[in-house]
Amino acid sequence: MQSTLGRLQHNQIIPTPFSMKGLSTRTIIIAVAFCVGSFGLCTAHAQAGQYGAYVGTIQVSGSAIGPKVSYRGSAKVSLPVSSRKADSITAEFLAGEAPAATAMISQWDISDTEKYADSGGQFVSYSCALAAPVEIPMSATGVLDVDLKAKTHALSLTLVSTKEVDFNCKNSRSGAYKKKQGSSIYVGTGAPGAHFEKQLPFTDPVRLTAKVTLMPTNETKGKYGPIVQEWNLQLAR
Repeated sequence: MQSTLGRLQHNQIIPTPFSMKGLSTRTIIIAVAFCVGSFGLCTAHAQAGQYGAYVGTIQVSGSAIGPKVSYRGSAKVSLPVSSRKADSITAEFLAGEAPAATAMISQWDISDTEKYADSGGQFVSYSCALAAPVEIPMSATGVLDVDLKAKTHALSLTLVSTKEVDFNCKNSRSGAYKKKQGSSIYVGTGAPGAHFEKQLPFTDPVRLTAKVTLMPTNETKGKYGPIVQEWNLQLAR
């Protein structure tokens, strides 16, 4: 939900676990680039909504380290179904293929301290907090796999804001300042590219509900705290 975590710069996207680390980010970047360069294929995928869509809400909260991040929010999503078979339903979509999600961000706190002292022997630090709870549009990329035979499902979904939000910040050296930044949120049954490793049961494929906590994987080396998630998705025509 590094998550887009790394050294936080003035216009950098706010960190989200897994989004800029390992296979997950490369997969997303390659997919987006391929979509841009292959308009015909992207159009074909986008039309897959003829099979319906999983529509509903997702609630998520999480944390990360380096910089330290704590966030909480909810999102309304529509995940277009790209394939329906006798034994499975799949919703797989690149950025721009799914309708824009709407996210209500209620908390986003960021803080960090330099690892090395400056010329005056001080370790400069900063902290930023969401200026106010805000509702923003977000682009969705991901996949939802529904196994009708096993009665299980797996989800991987990255939401990236298409609008910057206001933050109130403070630097230990220069004092208070304001800034605008984008944000991204990851939810799923596992890290991107590995979501299928954990399958969640369902009673009716028309309605998928889950309460799941995604724990950091070995590849994150302890940089991310648990991502607490809850979703309620209903198949609509």
